[in-house]
Amino acid sequence: MLSEQLVKELRGLNRAEKLRAVQLLVNDLAEDETTLLQAGMTYEIATPYGNEAAATVLLGVLEAEKSEHKTNKSDE
Repeated sequence: MLSEQLVKELRGLNRAEKLRAVQLLVNDLAEDETTLLQAGMTYEIATPYGNEAAATVLLGVLEAEKSEHKTNKSDE
């Protein structure tokens, strides 16, 4: 949370000083983002590749639902 004093001081800055403050904060945020992934580390990535069995199960469920929906419509 920003203190009232800090907000007051920021508002008192001239345009160039405000832009410099914004650049400083954006650079800090960018550095935080780059430290999320570290060199030499291994990270898991979720992909659809190698998940053919799951796709087959999902397709079966969807087809069963579709068939059931058609059957219910013809009963009406």
